[in-house]
Amino acid sequence: MSSSYAANAILAKTRAKYGKHLSEKDYQSLLSCESVSDVVSYLKKNTHYSDILKNVNEIEVHRGQVEMMLRQQLFYEFSSLCRYEISVGEHFAKYITQRNEIAQIMRFLTLLNSDHLKDYILSLPSYFGNQTKIDLQALSRAKNYNDFLDAISSTPYYNLLSNFKPQEGTQPDLTNIENTLYTFMYKNVFKIIGKFTKDREQIELNRLFKTIIDYQNFVRIVRLKEYYNLDPSQIKAQLLPFGSLRKNGLDEMCNAENTKQIFSIMQSTIVGKNLEQMEYNYTDQISLIAKYNISRRKIHFSTYPSVVLLSYIFIMEIELLNVINIVEGVRYKVPKEKIKELIIFY
Repeated sequence: MSSSYAANAILAKTRAKYGKHLSEKDYQSLLSCESVSDVVSYLKKNTHYSDILKNVNEIEVHRGQVEMMLRQQLFYEFSSLCRYEISVGEHFAKYITQRNEIAQIMRFLTLLNSDHLKDYILSLPSYFGNQTKIDLQALSRAKNYNDFLDAISSTPYYNLLSNFKPQEGTQPDLTNIENTLYTFMYKNVFKIIGKFTKDREQIELNRLFKTIIDYQNFVRIVRLKEYYNLDPSQIKAQLLPFGSLRKNGLDEMCNAENTKQIFSIMQSTIVGKNLEQMEYNYTDQISLIAKYNISRRKIHFSTYPSVVLLSYIFIMEIELLNVINIVEGVRYKVPKEKIKELIIFY
């Protein structure tokens, strides 16, 4: 199979899958559901989630089971698409695995800090066990940070996180742990891009990831300034050391007196020029909206399978977040207008 044929095949396959993503009509129908059973029934009968849910009894299924099954489907789908993409797909498959590993680590540590470790077993991703060197069963039995380190001892995360072992009577520093993990992950991503791609494909991939990181750093600055009132040096220490925003721009945002100034500085940059046109209900949604917007453009217009593939992955992850928010909202009888506020790109 020629490389051009393979490229066209993965482009067509990915765009066809994208064409099946949830529509505005689907979201309207889901928001009209009165129970988790209704949500599952609609997803089962009317959406691309039908295959994974076909054997589910929507009357008896638990919301946690629904989330796990949908995450499982996306993980398998992403892994399959990456294997199908013959240029750098194998390397990005490892990136997807790494993101899932980091998610598991952060979920465990969050539950450890909140003294709710018993909840971890309820969301243990058994489907993920063959793809990771993390001992998920050991992690599910872990009672403290030492047990946690034992569970990740065969992974590169052990060396990264062993220095974060808390002193007796204190909790792990989740903010710095998360920053360390994502710095490690993005460093690997940019290594993949630099080593296995070139020319315009490399430029597009770098721009895709750097734009996402720029908005993550922007949102982080806003949150740390607005909710935690940290000083500029503390904020800078918690930013990801990547992206296209210049150092002086980041410094200005970190030194800004208020949120309005931070937004103004961001809007004056090339990457932030579209910020004013974004519609959002919560600050945390801004980075997701930015990710969605650039990913949607790349799916429609990029000619590189790796770019289209990753863009599809980002959009479907946001869709899954929307579905989970709807399931949670319906389960806890949250007013429909409040649930709607949580939906990205409704």
